[in-house]
Amino acid sequence: SPCVDEEYDHIDHTQGRGDSFWHQVKFISNQITLPVRICMFLLFSKMFTVESVISAASMVTKNRYQWAVHQVGTLGTIVGCLTIPISIFIGWVSQYREDRVLMIWLMSFAAVGMGLLIDVTDFASTETDTYNEGNPLAVGPYRYIAGYLLVFCSVQAFDGVVGSVLSKVIPTALASGTLNSGLLATVIGTFGRACGDVFITSVGYIDLRQIMNLLFVPSFVILVIDLILICYNYDSLTA
Repeated sequence: SPCVDEEYDHIDHTQGRGDSFWHQVKFISNQITLPVRICMFLLFSKMFTVESVISAASMVTKNRYQWAVHQVGTLGTIVGCLTIPISIFIGWVSQYREDRVLMIWLMSFAAVGMGLLIDVTDFASTETDTYNEGNPLAVGPYRYIAGYLLVFCSVQAFDGVVGSVLSKVIPTALASGTLNSGLLATVIGTFGRACGDVFITSVGYIDLRQIMNLLFVPSFVILVIDLILICYNYDSLTA
């Protein structure tokens, strides 16, 4: 009957779309080369680490430095105002230096900034409820702001550079279709941000006194791994 024929046509059409989707997934997995995989990992780790710094700012500053809401808001405003100038600056610098060279420099700066946020005194003493004020090795508010801004600026600039490298090493077959390089980069970045938020929530349940080291020691290790990965695959990260 006509109704039965229409139902079978609908089922065949749905199955066809499903087969087409999984065919695209399989095709993309076969097209993703080593340089593309490296860029994907860098995008994920970049979002994970910067999320650990930015989104945890209110929790860290409130528990360690007793900051008020307007102080946290001021820091966030400064960060927001730096976004466009950083993008313009890195676009200008990229005219004179290779992307992979900029990646090494920016990742090095980010690792240094994250290192500034690690409080080594908390490994030895946690007698106070905030931080070991008066100890020259402790992370005070000024050192926190310096590390915070250095990490953000470096990673924000790194975002554009790794995107540029990805556009050069991506196979032409992934430049079109639904599951293209742009969508993959967006999905991976969103996944990294989500994992960062879950990580922040998890360490918050462990020990608020040690929240800074619990957040930033793993992030520092990730940035160092990124730096080693870039240096080891330096020749691959070019068109």
